[in-house]
Amino acid sequence: MVVMKSYLANRIRPALGVALCIVAAWTATLVQWQAAKELIPIVFLVFVLALGMLFGRTVGILGSITGALIFARSLYTPLGSFRIQNQGARSSVAWMLLAGVTLSYLLLPSRRNQSPKSH
Repeated sequence: MVVMKSYLANRIRPALGVALCIVAAWTATLVQWQAAKELIPIVFLVFVLALGMLFGRTVGILGSITGALIFARSLYTPLGSFRIQNQGARSSVAWMLLAGVTLSYLLLPSRRNQSPKSH
């Protein structure tokens, strides 16, 4: 029974974390602050890394990748395309992706190697 709970926790927790990242990225695309639009990916990165601390390295990596795809497609022009016209916005998304994957890999714990707590 403990093995089944551990297996489910190892599958459900990362999926929940990535789902939270997707919802947060999509919500961030609804913000209409033109002056801060280029900063949204960097602020989102802090959120992804915080979720990665809770849910593990996989969430940090997948959250960064899905966030970059959502921002490229839904936040910056041309909308509906993964191409970003504005050089500053393109750099911001690229730095978010690079920092998110790198920091997740280097700093966040891997939940796969942790054993379940016995009570």
